[in-house]
Amino acid sequence: MTLVELPRIDPAWADLVANASEATAFHHPAWSRVLSDAYGFSTVALAEPGLAAGVLLARVPRLRGRAWVSLPFSDHCPPLARDAASLQRLADGLGDWAAREGAAVEVRGSLPSGAWTETPIGVRYVLSLSDDLEGLRMGLSETHRRWLRQGERAGLEVRFGRSAEDLADFYRLHVATRRRQGVPVQPRQFFDAVRRNLLSPGHGVVALVSPRGGTPVAAAVVFAWNGTAIGKYQASDPGSWNLRPNHLLYWAVIRWAREAGCARFDFGRTEARHAGLQQWKAGWGAEAIPLSYAHIGAGAATGDRGALGAALGHVIRRSPAIVCRSLGALLYRYAA
Repeated sequence: MTLVELPRIDPAWADLVANASEATAFHHPAWSRVLSDAYGFSTVALAEPGLAAGVLLARVPRLRGRAWVSLPFSDHCPPLARDAASLQRLADGLGDWAAREGAAVEVRGSLPSGAWTETPIGVRYVLSLSDDLEGLRMGLSETHRRWLRQGERAGLEVRFGRSAEDLADFYRLHVATRRRQGVPVQPRQFFDAVRRNLLSPGHGVVALVSPRGGTPVAAAVVFAWNGTAIGKYQASDPGSWNLRPNHLLYWAVIRWAREAGCARFDFGRTEARHAGLQQWKAGWGAEAIPLSYAHIGAGAATGDRGALGAALGHVIRRSPAIVCRSLGALLYRYAA
C-alpha cells in the first residue's frame, strides 16, 4: 500500500489531529518547528489513502546511520487513527514505505502486529484531572501529602512565566541537574526554540519555585495542548530538597493544568530501571501505562545507555558544567 504524504499544514492532517483525543503537543506543528529550528530536522506526515490515519516522521542522524522517528525527543507520539481498520492500513503501508526507503523507522507508540517489533521502553504515569483540587490532593500518597505540607510551610513561592529570563532560570538548574545525573544537556538554542514556538503562543509554561525574593531552586517546563499537560522537563537544586520544592512545584503545575482546562497531566516517560522515579510519580495518584515503541530495522531506542553511556556519565559528573553543555551540543542530536 502506498501512503499519502501530507504537509503538516494540510487541512486533512489538521482535521485528523483536531479530532484525535490522543493528540498532544508533540503532534502540534509548533513541536515540529522546534525540532527544525534547533536541529534542522524536517517533519513529514504520512497517511493511509483514506486519510483516516496518519503518523508524523522526522529523519534523524543516529551513530549507526539515519533513521525516521515519530517524533524525536518525544516521550509518546503515537500514530493517530479514526478506527482500528485505518490504523492497520497505516501500519501495513508504513512497513512497505520503510522497505522502499531502506531505512529504520521508530514510532513512539504502538502499532498493530505484523512486520513491526514492539520494544518495551518503560512506563508513562498519567493523572486524571477530573476531580476537584481537594479530591486530587486526597489522591496523593500519605508521604506526598506530608512533604507537600512541608513545602507549603517552608516560605517558598511559585511563579509561572514564559519570558527569556524565566527560561534562563530554568536552564541554569537544568544544566546542573543533567551534570549531576551524568548525561549531556540540550543546547540552549533548543530551549530558545521551545519558548519561541510553544511557550510564547500559550502551549505551555515555565514554573519556578524560589525562597521569597530569592533565586529559583526548582523549575519545570510544561507543555499543554488538546486537553493534555505534559511535565516535559524538571530540574532542582539538591541543596534545597529538605524544603520539598519539587512537591510544591508539581502540585502547582497540576493546579495550573487543571485551571487551563486540561483533562490529564502526563508525567512523561520513565524507564524501567528507574524504580524510585516510578514510585515518586505513582505517589501523585497517577495511573501507570506501559510504554512501548514500534520499530522496523536497526537502531531502536531501548532506554539502555550501555557501557559508552556509563563512561560518558563518569566524565560529565567529574567535569565543569561547560563539558556537559559542550557534549550536549555535539551529541544530543544523535539521541533523538
